Amino acid sequence: MQNKNKPVTLSGLKLDRQADQPLHRQLYHEVRRYILSGQLPPGSQLPATRILSGELGLSRSTVVEAIAQLKAEGYVSGQTGRGTFVSDMLPELMLTVSNEDKIRKEAPQTRSFQLSNRGRLLSKYRYREDFRPIPFRPGLPDMAAFPMEIWRKLWQRHLKNPPTDYLGYYDPAGYFPLREAIADHVRLSRGVRCTAEQVVMTAGSQQALYLSAQLLTQPGEEVWLENPGYVGARSAFEAAGLELVPVPVDGDGVDVEAGIRLCPKPRLIYVTPSHQYPVGGTLALSRRIQLLEWAQHVDAIILEDDYDSEYRYTGRPLASLQGLDTHGRVIYIGTFSKVMFPGLRLGYQILPAGLSRLWAAARNSIDRGSEMMVQLVLNDFIREGHFLRHIRRMRQLYAARQQALIDAIGKSCDHFLEVSPSPAGLHLLGWLPPGVDDGEISAVLKENGLDAPPLSDYSLTPLDRGGLVLGYAAVPEPIIRSAVAKIGRILSAVKNSVN
Repeated sequence: MQNKNKPVTLSGLKLDRQADQPLHRQLYHEVRRYILSGQLPPGSQLPATRILSGELGLSRSTVVEAIAQLKAEGYVSGQTGRGTFVSDMLPELMLTVSNEDKIRKEAPQTRSFQLSNRGRLLSKYRYREDFRPIPFRPGLPDMAAFPMEIWRKLWQRHLKNPPTDYLGYYDPAGYFPLREAIADHVRLSRGVRCTAEQVVMTAGSQQALYLSAQLLTQPGEEVWLENPGYVGARSAFEAAGLELVPVPVDGDGVDVEAGIRLCPKPRLIYVTPSHQYPVGGTLALSRRIQLLEWAQHVDAIILEDDYDSEYRYTGRPLASLQGLDTHGRVIYIGTFSKVMFPGLRLGYQILPAGLSRLWAAARNSIDRGSEMMVQLVLNDFIREGHFLRHIRRMRQLYAARQQALIDAIGKSCDHFLEVSPSPAGLHLLGWLPPGVDDGEISAVLKENGLDAPPLSDYSLTPLDRGGLVLGYAAVPEPIIRSAVAKIGRILSAVKNSVN
């Protein structure tokens, strides 16, 4: 066994006097390699610098500099009057767990946890773990087409001279100039009636739905939910312990008469009036008026989810439901996820007067508000005109992709999928023949690298006919054509196997 108290010889160290690396760095690396490999175990005494310089033919200053670096990093330590010794605890060991700890942490966890009722409701819906923008995953814009160079320059502008007031905590309602910019935009583009004080920033539309349900309802109260409808709204309302009332939709949006019959006195009414999700269609003016009057009559609150209204391809933009409201019954929800990119995680609510500070207090309790630097950059992006220019470019791009999808289906899937042009949105609904199980078809497509969710997943009740939700915005035209051709081959094979 090696005598750790006796200085070891290091004459075998490999040093290259022709290399660009200085000799003191080479010596440092070689001694460190000996220590980490175990050739110099903990407690080993290094030769004195005078002896080591003689063994290696180096100047003493070179050896002293190398040893000093090893001491500074904790590989060796000096003991006055005794010498220099390899440390018992190496730096690498302090940064990693021991094998025993690693085994313990990798062992299967057998402990179970009892969730609260609220916890079970919040965790009921499983999230998608694969977030790649594969054809025809709905809800995704073309992130590659976003003007990232402009965004980067705006970001760098603020990074160079960040205002110190905004590096700490800030108003959880959001950056006020951005709220002003949003209020100006929705007044002009969507006919929303509001001031900046009514705007509260959120982490996307999902948080807006969650906040509304938590702040405005008691468990057990009823909420109208479009059927088929947005699953994210369903999960937010279930997490609040609400009773979901599925209200049918048709080409004119949610059937208000049916809703009144099914649930005469809801606490909340959730609608997507500008472009019903996922079936499509626009809430007719007569139904809008009827809905507003009924909400006033029964003291209900309407949540207007305007998730993709920026992308309207024919005619003038539609006025919002909120703009028709004269009684403060409508909470308007907007998001930048579809018009810009989902990773931005910014949305907003426009609340009736008197509610915005309550919402801000709730955000303060949850997460203190949205990230400030993003709000500063977004404010510049809107005010300098980049936002509207981006929308105009994307309208042309998405309109062309919708037409490409319709043409491709007409060529490859005409007997299996029925689609109609939509004046708005980022997806189309492809109706399957009656009797075809859309869940089974969607599962087969998923196995073949295509993500077209079944319409039945969006419905709380059985449907007379199934369909596939086809998101086209993030899919270039050549891929649309090849992917639809693949769908045609798959559906043809499924039909032949059934026959």
